[in-house]
Amino acid sequence: MPGSIYKIGARHYVDSQALALLADAYELVPQAGGWRVLAGRGAVHCALVEGRPELPRQRGALYEIHAAGGADLKAEGAKWLAAGHVAPPGSTSSGQGRQRAAVAAPPAAALPCRLRHHPEHAEATR
Repeated sequence: MPGSIYKIGARHYVDSQALALLADAYELVPQAGGWRVLAGRGAVHCALVEGRPELPRQRGALYEIHAAGGADLKAEGAKWLAAGHVAPPGSTSSGQGRQRAAVAAPPAAALPCRLRHHPEHAEATR
């Protein structure tokens, strides 16, 4: 099942399900508070967002994304959509949704391995 990508105002987000699927096709590098998806000449930074109400179709944690170092967020999102890593984006002005319960996440160092090689453990991130 594809992950979700969102645009709320001028900000863009993906959920844990999207990152789990991206880990199969891209190199994910841990960074403080999230991940960096290596993409061509640059990267897409994914910063964990906490305390935000759950968005429609959200699976797991929510990450704010932005492009850096020559990456183009619109082009990368289009690639992710075409490959089936994410569902078509949802847009909203408020981003309101139901409050989600906190889920214990695996240690950051263990996430790439779990996402890539142990999908049964990736459920904890959803």
